[in-house]
Amino acid sequence: MRIAAVQHVIPSRVMTNDDVLAAIRGANAHLDEPALVALERDVTTFLTAAGTEIRYVLDEGERAIDLVAAAARRALTAADLSPGAIDLVIYAGVARGWLEPSTASVLQGVLGISHASAFDVLDACAGWLRALQVAHGFLHSGTYRNVLILNGECGLYRRYGHYVIEGEGALAHQLAGYTIGEAATATVVTADDSTSEYYFDFQTFPESGMICVLPSSAAEDFWPGPMDERVHTGRFFAISQRLLDNCARKIISTYEANPRLRGQRPTICFGHSAGEKVAQLIGRRLGLSDVFFGTHRAYGNTVSASIPLAMSLAQEQGRLKRGDDVLVIVGSAGITVAFATFKY
Repeated sequence: MRIAAVQHVIPSRVMTNDDVLAAIRGANAHLDEPALVALERDVTTFLTAAGTEIRYVLDEGERAIDLVAAAARRALTAADLSPGAIDLVIYAGVARGWLEPSTASVLQGVLGISHASAFDVLDACAGWLRALQVAHGFLHSGTYRNVLILNGECGLYRRYGHYVIEGEGALAHQLAGYTIGEAATATVVTADDSTSEYYFDFQTFPESGMICVLPSSAAEDFWPGPMDERVHTGRFFAISQRLLDNCARKIISTYEANPRLRGQRPTICFGHSAGEKVAQLIGRRLGLSDVFFGTHRAYGNTVSASIPLAMSLAQEQGRLKRGDDVLVIVGSAGITVAFATFKY
């Protein structure tokens, strides 16, 4: 398998921490001034600790489908492939317009990919890497030759953001949502007869799975036990510090226990950027700080788009070149930790 192209498109509206604070103040105008000041202080403390500064979100008139299609066309051009050459489309974003049919099939139609199969992969922030692993299996078996992996983490603020603080303790479960940024990405992977190896390692630890959720209207029917009263349909809920701590511990212990990962020194490392500070911590603990390429400070937590976004940016900046040895590290709701190594 060969990653023939990876491209990104971001929305046009810039959202700073000050913009987030203004939105929170406006949504909680019923509170008195001391309470609002305390609320702003707590949010600022969290965002500073996370290392979040800038995110991009959809502006008025912008639509996720248009950004994803633009990223896809850029990737096809970069890979020197026509839409007709693609025989599998995988959509890997958490943000999606459709459960039926697949969001991938809708995008397939928009892009004029006439002779292909299409389906979605959903695995929280690990979605893109999981889709890459799925594509690798199909390409290795000869089932397909050219796969297009799409990701449209756009509209998350518009659909799932929640600024109203409803009751004591509610803020703690909403803080992670204020770090979210938006991006669309497209990755073209092709069958390759070279000896370049792709290695994947996924592990899920479900005992901590319910500390980061985005429930649908049917969540109660699939909730393991009584529904947590703090969880609401269509709202992002996360016990932020516990999630970050658990993911960091699992990433470090899983990496250190894997001789194949420890035995390779990457040219560049891309990690899912749930937070700038936690990514830096993991980089230091694993001895990868000098090769780590992060995006959180300038783009926020772009969910499952964070890895392909980082790769596309690294290409533009000359940090990612053909022949580089790449390490990918992901910590995700589930809790899932995942790693991949490959030569770009």
